[in-house]
Amino acid sequence: MNLTYDRWIPVRRADGSRESIAPWQLTEGIASNPIVAVASPRPDFDGALTQFLIGLLQTTCAPPDTFTWRKWRREALTSDELRGRFSTVAHAFELEGKAAFMQDYAPAELTNKLDISALLIEAPGEQTQEQNKDHFIKRNGVAQLCPACAAMALFSMQTNAPSGGKGYRTGLRGGGPLTTLVQGKTLWETCWLNVLEQARHLRDGETKDGESDRFPWLAPTRISEAKPPAGITTSVDVHPDQQFWAVPRRIRLLAEVLPLPTPCDLCGAASTRIYRHFVTRNYGVNYQGFEHLLSPHYVKDGLPNPIHPQPGGVGYRHWLGWVENSADGTRRPAKVIERFRTQTREDGRLWAFGFDMDNMKARCWYDATMPLLTVPEGMDSIFKALVEHLIQGADWAAGVLRGRVKDALLGGSDARGDLSFVQAHFWEATEATFYEHADRLRAGLTTPQAEVPVKESWRAVLHTAALFVFDHHAQAGDFDAVDPRRLATARNDLAKALAGKKLRDLLGLPQPTHNPA
Repeated sequence: MNLTYDRWIPVRRADGSRESIAPWQLTEGIASNPIVAVASPRPDFDGALTQFLIGLLQTTCAPPDTFTWRKWRREALTSDELRGRFSTVAHAFELEGKAAFMQDYAPAELTNKLDISALLIEAPGEQTQEQNKDHFIKRNGVAQLCPACAAMALFSMQTNAPSGGKGYRTGLRGGGPLTTLVQGKTLWETCWLNVLEQARHLRDGETKDGESDRFPWLAPTRISEAKPPAGITTSVDVHPDQQFWAVPRRIRLLAEVLPLPTPCDLCGAASTRIYRHFVTRNYGVNYQGFEHLLSPHYVKDGLPNPIHPQPGGVGYRHWLGWVENSADGTRRPAKVIERFRTQTREDGRLWAFGFDMDNMKARCWYDATMPLLTVPEGMDSIFKALVEHLIQGADWAAGVLRGRVKDALLGGSDARGDLSFVQAHFWEATEATFYEHADRLRAGLTTPQAEVPVKESWRAVLHTAALFVFDHHAQAGDFDAVDPRRLATARNDLAKALAGKKLRDLLGLPQPTHNPA
């Protein structure tokens, strides 16, 4: 199977119909019944395949200038044009063969044979199975994959690779990176909005322009067995395109040909060619120091580090650093988000997704969207500071809420219990209202003191939401035998804190004046 011209990517069109397309068919029917999204068997495959298409476009269709980028956004490249451009790299996208897509150049060196299910990020590892600890995600749930699903699993693993034991390298952005994309109305627009012009993507005087500098599986693996820094691959060692085609894991899929078609355990499609195993070996490419254009980053010791999803989900508390630079400058949005905000000067939507990983263990998959609000030129820093006030106030209120729920349910300060769900509920309860208030702040940027009533309104939202969440968890029977006196005291303490000086200070609100009696 060739991943540039065979039909293997499942998609959904505007009328709800589903089909599998070849990448060059991305714009077919765009005027009458456009493709709106990838529709694979798994959400992590949806994210991976969208990145696959973006990478293919970035590699073969990077526009020479902003004018061309805008033109192709308005007038999408035709299927014939895409097919012609993709054909220039088709030889690197064969799923099988000597130089197999995203697979090791020397399969004879790979001696560790694993079940195909081990390609799925959340699959229990060998040690987990040996200790019979796979309580939540059971072994043997996926025993065989069709070629399309095997390709999806392979690309997702190489893109998101978590820690896998000694010498089993994580992905170019670390294990389970956060990806943030500008989301369009069609799949073509979603992909194209996240393609950069050549000047933004390529380095001046680029010298790493060989085929294997882009597609590392076309040459022997840069083995990382040597001690750092000898075994490290940095951005200066490869072409910028390789950030989409990184191969941290040494893998070879093992195909089996059957006399009769058999169904794939993920998508259900019947095929006579299936994959039940793959072989692997440690010490693949050890990537470090890359600033991937689809991920937000934080700066530590002067170096960019990709942000990863954390427990508690994806939401507006991440606004600074995902949509805007953080106030202290240590967190910055993905390059594609920054380009959209500064170049298009229009509102949009951000799509954020990724695995929350605990070393080798996938705790959760997060997937959410949020508005991208563009402000008038020269007003970015003012808007950022105002939004930061809203988020800081909400963060403080969430912490106080958690503490008072703990007092009500568990008693003294030494009592233990995971109450992170309380804060998660609070963030969820205030999510939609936050974006309304952010929009109101933007609308009043040129009006003196227009932010004061917006902040007062937000303070009232936080007060009401915190008491609502407190009542829900402290009085709804989540715990048995709650002491009524303790509950009343905790609720009164919460109400006093929310009405007090600290929250007003965090929101940048003046303290109320009291007339003498």
